[in-house]
Order: sequence, then C-alpha cells, then structure tokens
Amino acid sequence: MRLKPNLFWRLFVFAIVSAAGLTLAVPTVAQTVTIVGTQHLKRLETPPTSAQYTHTIQALSAFAPTQVCIERMSGARLQVLSQDLQRNAMALSPDTHGRPLGTQIIPLGIEMQSRLAVLPTDARERAQDLARKWDTLGLDERLRLIGLQIAGYEFYSAVLNWSYLDTAARKTAAKGILEPVAGILNAKLASRHEVYALAIPIARRAGLHTLCTADSQEYEAAGMQAAIEHGGEDILVGPDIKPKLEAYNAQMQAVWRPGSGVDALTQMLAYMNSEDFAQFDLENQWELIRRFDNEAGAFHRRFMYWHARTAQISSELYLALAQGPEERVMLIIGAAHRPFNEAEMRTQPWLTVEPASKLLGDWIPPAE
Repeated sequence: MRLKPNLFWRLFVFAIVSAAGLTLAVPTVAQTVTIVGTQHLKRLETPPTSAQYTHTIQALSAFAPTQVCIERMSGARLQVLSQDLQRNAMALSPDTHGRPLGTQIIPLGIEMQSRLAVLPTDARERAQDLARKWDTLGLDERLRLIGLQIAGYEFYSAVLNWSYLDTAARKTAAKGILEPVAGILNAKLASRHEVYALAIPIARRAGLHTLCTADSQEYEAAGMQAAIEHGGEDILVGPDIKPKLEAYNAQMQAVWRPGSGVDALTQMLAYMNSEDFAQFDLENQWELIRRFDNEAGAFHRRFMYWHARTAQISSELYLALAQGPEERVMLIIGAAHRPFNEAEMRTQPWLTVEPASKLLGDWIPPAE
C-alpha cells in the first residue's frame, strides 16, 4: 500500500515527536464571555438607589471586560432598516424598553449626518478610528467623535463618551455641533434603563469608548406580527392563561426587594441569573404559552422568531470575540435570553463561559 504524500509526512512528524517524548502545546482558552440577565429596570415600581446601582456596578466590573455588549441593534443594522421606514415601521417605531429608534435615534442620526456632511458608514469608520485615540484627543475632536457615532446610528456609544465629559465640556458641546442632542444625551445618563444605568458605567470603568451591540429587533417585530396575524392576542386574554401570566408578573415584581439593603439590586440579578429563575421562566412563561397555543401555531411561530433573534445575539457575540484572542466580553440582556445564549456559547470548545452568578454571589430567597 502506498501512502499519500501528505499522510506520509504527517505520520513522519508524529513519529519524530513521539520518539523524542515531545508534546505539542495546546493553547489555553483566553476568550471569556459572561452573560448578565436582568429584568428591564425601568419597569420596577420603586427604582434602585444610587448606592444599590453602585454596589452592582462594582460587582460586575470585577469581570474586567474588554467589551460590554447591550441588547440593542448595531448602527449598520439600523442603517439598513432605516432605508425602508414603512416596511420596518414595527421594528423601529415603538419606544419599548428604551428603544426610541424611529422617533429619536434615526432622526438624530440623519440630522448629524447633515451637520457633519458624512454618510453613516463613513461616520462609523471615522468614529472607530477616533475612539482608539480618545486619550490624545482635544475637546473638539472628542465632540466630533460623539457626533460621528450619532451620525452612524451608534447612539449608545455616543452616550458612553458623553459620560466622560465634565459639565463645562457639555456646555461647550451644547453651543456647537451637538446642540440638537446635548439635552437628550444628558437625559439618557439619568435613565434607569440597564443600558444607561449599568452597561455604560461598567464600560466607563473599563476605559471603553464603544459599546458592543447585539440584537435584531426586526425578528422581534416579525414574531409579534406572526402571533397577531394567527390569533395570538385571543390566547393571551383568555381565562386559561391571563391569570397565570399575571401571577408570573407578580412573582417577578416580588423578586425586587428595594428596602432590603445596598445589595438589593445585586440580589435581584443573582436570582435572574440562577438556575431557579431559568426553570421558573421556562415553566411559567414559555411552556405555559405553548400548552395553550392554537392550531395555527401562533406562539410556535412567535417562539421561532424569538429564537432567531436570540441566535443573532449570539452571532454578534462571536463577532465581538473575533476582535482578538484575549477578549473578555460581557453581555447585559433580558434574563429570558440568558439560558439560551449561554447554552450556545458553551458548545464552543474555544471559549470560557463565566456565569454571572460568580460575580453577583448566591441568591438568598426571602424569609417566609
């Protein structure tokens, strides 16, 4: 039997290595992901205190992320959707969960494109270059960076860089190219939403000047539309399921114990990132709705679009990890996504998935 040349040389090298007692070095896994599941914090009836936010930010910052990702769409994705506002109205128009896409972020982007005489793709490229040089930039260039990020629909990164500016710099910006957005940027920094109240402070502590974005809101809109078209609304208001969903929402509110101390928010997130929550959510939301689905499969369709969205989020995380061999990526996301994204990440032998529970500590159930 004659060996093929490639196989011959592989066997030859293996024999030499074995005879010499050598071992081939296997690189250690350096890339790490942590996925922090949360309730949408603006929904909490009693907001966390500044001390409770600080306690949680300190706990999560111990991860030392090289990138912080948020449950938001990228500027490139928004640019594509904005080219057909009518077709994508459902994905862009509703101001849900802090997403004023069609009413604020896209209009502001278009205005800044005009002011800076730049196309959105070019704006993102120029902003990326300036963001790398932040420490060497003068104030005018820093303000231009923020303007370029808004022009490229990277609004959340613009808010991050706005947070670095002192009061005097913000007043200067309000009289220049950022005049239309200065008040909006200030308001965002005061928001209770987890993008502004958690992700941006963590990114700033890490010295970052861009936020990674990981979402595809068009799949969310398509899933909602499919459920509506196939009778899903009738299911949700029916006597079999409505009381159970109300009980689910009541339980989620009960997890938040604002008067329990400085670690109240950290404790709530510890529950949201526990296996107890993952099982509770599966049984009392997903499986509940699935059992009462109609013959048209209104919620089966809804779920598949939701999973397409979740898969896209994982895809964006892989792109973040592609930036370098030692990336440490933190994703802050609605807690229902976390078990599915974590399961996807754990299939990769080249990654370490660090549970957020390691940062947040153990969840302590309330006393009976």
